[in-house]
Amino acid sequence: MQDDLRSFMEALRRADKLLLVNKEVDPKFELAGVMQSVERLGKASFFKKIKGSAFNVVNNILGSREMLAILFATTPERVVNEWVERTTKIIEPTLVSSGPVKEVTKKGTQVDLRDLPIATHSSKDPGPYITAGIVVAKDPDTGIRNVSINRLHYREKSKLGIRMLRTQHLGQIYEKYEKRGKPMEIAVAIGNHPFEVLAAATTVAYGIDEFTISSALRREPLELAKCETVSLEVPAMAEVVLEGEVPPEVREPEGTFGDFMQFYNPIPADQSPVIYVKAISHRKDPIYQSIQPSHLEDMHLLALPREARVYEAVSKVAEVKAVCLVPMIFACAISIQKRFEGEPKNVAAAAFGAYPWLKYCVVVDHDVNVFDVNDVWWAMATRSNPKAGLLLIENGRGFPRDPFHIHQSKVGIDATAPLNQWEHFERKEIPGAASIRLEDYL
Repeated sequence: MQDDLRSFMEALRRADKLLLVNKEVDPKFELAGVMQSVERLGKASFFKKIKGSAFNVVNNILGSREMLAILFATTPERVVNEWVERTTKIIEPTLVSSGPVKEVTKKGTQVDLRDLPIATHSSKDPGPYITAGIVVAKDPDTGIRNVSINRLHYREKSKLGIRMLRTQHLGQIYEKYEKRGKPMEIAVAIGNHPFEVLAAATTVAYGIDEFTISSALRREPLELAKCETVSLEVPAMAEVVLEGEVPPEVREPEGTFGDFMQFYNPIPADQSPVIYVKAISHRKDPIYQSIQPSHLEDMHLLALPREARVYEAVSKVAEVKAVCLVPMIFACAISIQKRFEGEPKNVAAAAFGAYPWLKYCVVVDHDVNVFDVNDVWWAMATRSNPKAGLLLIENGRGFPRDPFHIHQSKVGIDATAPLNQWEHFERKEIPGAASIRLEDYL
């Protein structure tokens, strides 16, 4: 059988990165609060008892660079390299007759979304939100799948609100259906292997099936199974699948919602389309996956595909060691083996060109750990020259949802030591410190 969410959870357990929570937890606020506490320990959380639901819940499975390294079977420093190498050639998914997600199927009046342990995350959220569902739809002209992650607001026992922007591929597909006066068939898979979730979070050219990306990341075709009530295919090894339709010309208020920037957005609430759910299928002992908006798992999902894009662009102009867009995807740290003065500005310019949302780019020497914000800040404080080491871009292309125009200018910061002056900037070290185990001294 293919790797799935459960096999990855087992890998996390073996690495002592999965914490089991046995006490019953309320999905309204309490679940999110416990998730946050476990996240601070650098672990994923697995909840066995959720108030009002028979489902288990997992969260934060990609909450650290170490977890990503487990996924890609590499070191934290080489995760981006693995992404780039694996996605150089896409692989088409394959269709199978069935899968574990088909073990239980409910249709029509049997559908009740209240069975799911959908979390209410933030104090001003209007209700529970599905946050880890990968949404599948097809272009009515080409029949090509689109796979994305969209927040889904629980409304009624068989109705969800769905956030779709016209700038996103799913929104553009829905617009085609609306112009025809037809509903858009849709499926939502919840509880997927991380490669499917990462692929769904990736920005690719319109018309590329994101399941070809997840297949490439897997290094084998992803197994898909046909849905029961809509003409779509979903991962056969998923935990839960919702099937339904998005009718044309139907809008309801959606939001406010604590989003990836940690702000409540949008204010005032948008008018968003709705999904009428016609069927639910799931495993006999299903695991519901939840992603905390704006938390580390959310950031790593958003960051990794964009880090790969930056890495590929910057590698053409410099000898790059590592790239990091965490903890906030508007700011990037890049470590290089510096070859000439001024090179860090070239690196920043290349990064801005590759990734328009980028607002701050800090370029550091090879000895700085870009995955450690404290180390990057130290390099800025001790090696940068604010008078000569800044690259300022005014009125550039930036994050589009920006009514106050605060994301359109950019700053590149050269936080590297002067060239050929390493004797003045070599960092101190304690011999053998890295191999010391503190427990041996207690």
